[in-house]
Amino acid sequence: MLRAGIVKHLNARPLTYGIENRKDIEVFYENPSVLKEELLKGNLDFALISSVECLRNKDRLAYSLSTGVCARERVRSILFYHNKKEGFPKNTILVDQGSRSSVALLRILHAEEYGSLPETISTEPKLIQRKILENDGSHLLFGDNALEAKFDPEAYEVIDLASWWNRFTKKHFCFALWAYPKERPIDEEIFYKSLEFGLTHLEEIIRKETRFSYDITSTYLKNELHYVLDTKDKEGFAHFAKLCEKWGV
Repeated sequence: MLRAGIVKHLNARPLTYGIENRKDIEVFYENPSVLKEELLKGNLDFALISSVECLRNKDRLAYSLSTGVCARERVRSILFYHNKKEGFPKNTILVDQGSRSSVALLRILHAEEYGSLPETISTEPKLIQRKILENDGSHLLFGDNALEAKFDPEAYEVIDLASWWNRFTKKHFCFALWAYPKERPIDEEIFYKSLEFGLTHLEEIIRKETRFSYDITSTYLKNELHYVLDTKDKEGFAHFAKLCEKWGV
């Protein structure tokens, strides 16, 4: 039986829904950073991991450019909370420990625009949410943690990283991709069929999500995210790879 690593967050649900509903695949739920470690340990056959980790571990992991978690001009769930009392460039930013791609993207965008890489400190997201409520510091949140965060608009400018990336490059961004050990390749039909099942049951996925309104969830999954990589996604991923190398991220 194959063992699959599945991201817990809403943004991946259409992509993973088919796999989650198969009886012949064992599912392990975790954040992308943990799934990458489990892949490298040989505990998983494939997993949805941060796109930057596909680049960092390309000597050991292969990855698919067929399907993934991608955004054109907005992602909604990868947010930089810039405290208006603090100027740019930033020195230190607390970042959600769940997604390495989001952290790498924030550091690269900051470096390209302001000429310096900020220090980032991996932090438990609930602590970051609490600091935002207290108007304390500038922070990065990912996935459901970003969707659920409450903030004072008088204190924070909230910057969508997909929007920042699109403004800077005119390209799309791939946040997560399916990866697997090079010595044990996976038939990409598994990924396509899972997504096909998820899109066929998209209304079911939306209605099962009770934390947010139907309109927010529907717009998020139907309009703001997409899951089959197009030319701009692939170009964006290639450009991201070059910038990661340029800045040593």
